[in-house]
Amino acid sequence: MVLKISKKKLSVLLFFSLLLGIHPLFAQINFIRVNQVGYYAHSTKQAILANMEAEEFEIREHVSGDVVFRGELPEGKHWKQSNETLQVADFSALTKPGKYYVYCLNEKSHPFEIKEKAVFESLSVWTLKAFYMWRASTDIKSEYATFNGDDYSRAMGHPDDTVYIHPTAASEKRPIESFISAPRGWYDAGDYNLYVVNAGISFHALAMAYEMYPNYYKSLNLNIPESGNGVPDLLNEMKWELDWLFNMQDEDGGVYHKLSSLRFCSMMLPSEDKLDRYMIGKSTAATLNFSAIMAMASRIYAEYDSVFPGLSERALKASLKAWSWAEKNSDVHYSNPEGVRTGEYGDRGRSFSDEFFWAAAELFITTGEKKYFEKLDFMQLFETPTWAEVNSLGLVSLALHKERLSKITNLDVVDRKFKGLCENIYNMCHYCPNLVPIKKFEWGSNGVIATNGAILGLAHYVYKSDKYKEAMLSTFNYLLGTNPTDYCFVSRFGSRYPKNFHDRRTTAWNRSEPMPGYLAGGSNANQVSDCGKQNYPSSAPARCYLDKTCSYSTNEIAINWNAPMAALTGIVENTIGR
Repeated sequence: MVLKISKKKLSVLLFFSLLLGIHPLFAQINFIRVNQVGYYAHSTKQAILANMEAEEFEIREHVSGDVVFRGELPEGKHWKQSNETLQVADFSALTKPGKYYVYCLNEKSHPFEIKEKAVFESLSVWTLKAFYMWRASTDIKSEYATFNGDDYSRAMGHPDDTVYIHPTAASEKRPIESFISAPRGWYDAGDYNLYVVNAGISFHALAMAYEMYPNYYKSLNLNIPESGNGVPDLLNEMKWELDWLFNMQDEDGGVYHKLSSLRFCSMMLPSEDKLDRYMIGKSTAATLNFSAIMAMASRIYAEYDSVFPGLSERALKASLKAWSWAEKNSDVHYSNPEGVRTGEYGDRGRSFSDEFFWAAAELFITTGEKKYFEKLDFMQLFETPTWAEVNSLGLVSLALHKERLSKITNLDVVDRKFKGLCENIYNMCHYCPNLVPIKKFEWGSNGVIATNGAILGLAHYVYKSDKYKEAMLSTFNYLLGTNPTDYCFVSRFGSRYPKNFHDRRTTAWNRSEPMPGYLAGGSNANQVSDCGKQNYPSSAPARCYLDKTCSYSTNEIAINWNAPMAALTGIVENTIGR
C-alpha cells in the first residue's frame, strides 16, 4: 500500500516509532487491521485501529471507493503488550456481500471480503492439508500438493524402515544398535524428527474438532491419496500419524520418547537428509500421551472398522498396555542424553499428574469404566493446555462428552472446572484492548491463541452463550490480521502473510511463495537473539515478530500450532457459517 505522507508527518512517525521501541526500518504506518481472509455477512465484523484517536470510520467499496458504511469509534484503550492505543471499529450492520476496506484519517486497511458462505472453507482445507505436506515416508504428489498453480510436490524422505535403538531405549529384546521399522507420521515442525509428546496435543485438537462436528468433516474433501475410501479425510490424515505411533510402543508397553537423528540436519529437503535415525529414550510423559491418543482413536475409528479392520480394538489394547506401564513407571523423566541435540520435550522437575489426568479421562470416556474416573485429580490447576501441561485436554474431552457420561457418574465437578477454564480464557479476551486471549507473548504464542480460540468455540458449543462465540471470533480475527504485526499469520491467505518460515522444506526450495496453510509461531518477546535483537521490528512483546528464516523463535511452524488453528477454523465455519 502506498500512502501519501508529508515529510513532517513521516518525521513524527519515526520519532514515535523510536519512542515505542520500533526499529525505523520497520516502522508500522498501516494502523488499520482487519481479518484479511474475510467476514460472514451476518456475523460480528470488527477491525482494530491503532494510534488513530479518531471519532469515526468508514467502510468503502474496494474498486470504486464509494462509502457504504459509517460508524462511530469508542474511546481508545492502551495495550501494554503492543504499546499502542487501540479502538475497535464495529461494522456488523454491514451485511451486503462485496469487497471492501476500512478508511479512517486518510489511512486504509488491507482489502477484505464479506460473503454469505464458505468464507473459511479453503482455510479449513489447507490448514489440515498442511499435515499431508508434513508426511514422512512418502512422496508428496502434485495432484494433492498444488495451490493456486504452485506445485509443492517432493520426493519421499525418511522411509524409517531402519530405525536404530539408542542406548537410552535399549532392552533385552531390543539391544543397542538393533533396529526396527517405524515409518509414517508427521514431521514435528521445521525439522524432520518425530516426537510423541507433541503428537499428543496435536492429535487431541484435531480429534476434538471431529467429535464436535463429525458431519462437517465427513463431507470435507481434503484431496489426499486416501480420499473416497469411505472414511472422512481428516481421519485418514490422522491415521498416518497413528500408524507411526503404534511403532513407538515397546513390547513392554512403554513408549519411546522420540524418533530422531542425533542432531538437526541442515536446511535441505527430506529426501536429502541421510542422517541415521534412532528410537531415543522411554518416558512416562510419552507413554501417557500415547495412552490418551490411542483411547481417543479407539472410539473415533470404531465406526470405520470395515475399512480399517481391528484398528479400534488394537488402539484400545495399546492404550491399556501403555497405561499399565505408566502406573508401574510413574516418574520416568526424559532429558537429552549426551550426543543428542534435537528437540527435548522434557518435563524436568515436574510431576506427571497432568498426563495421568488426560490419559485416565480418555480411557473413562472410551470404556465407560468408573475406575478411570476415580483416578482423576480435580484439585489440579486447569489452564490453557500446552504440550507440557495437558490436564486441560482431559477436561475438554470430559466436557464434550458430559451428557453421555453423566449417566455413569456425577460430573458436576467437570462442569465447574471446565466453566472456570472457559471464564478465565473469556476474561483474558474481553479485557484485552486487542480482544485476544493471551497474557504473555512467549514461544508459540499463536498456538496458545488458537488453542484458546478453539476452547472458546467448545464453550459456546456446550453452554450456548454468545459471549463465548464473540470471543472466539475476535481471537480468530487476531490470527488472520487484527494483530499489531499486520500479518495474517497463515501462509498464502490474506494480503500479507509469512513467506520465510524457519522450515527446512521452505528454505531448501527457496521459492517466492511458501507452502499454504501453515501458522507461524508468532510474537515472542523472550528470544530475539536468533536474528539479532536489532533486527526485530519492536521490543513491544506483541510486535516482536520477524518474517525471516533465522527467526526460529517467532517464524517456525509446528504441528501443535497448526492443529488448533485447523480446529478453530472448522469450529468457526460450523458456528458462524452453517
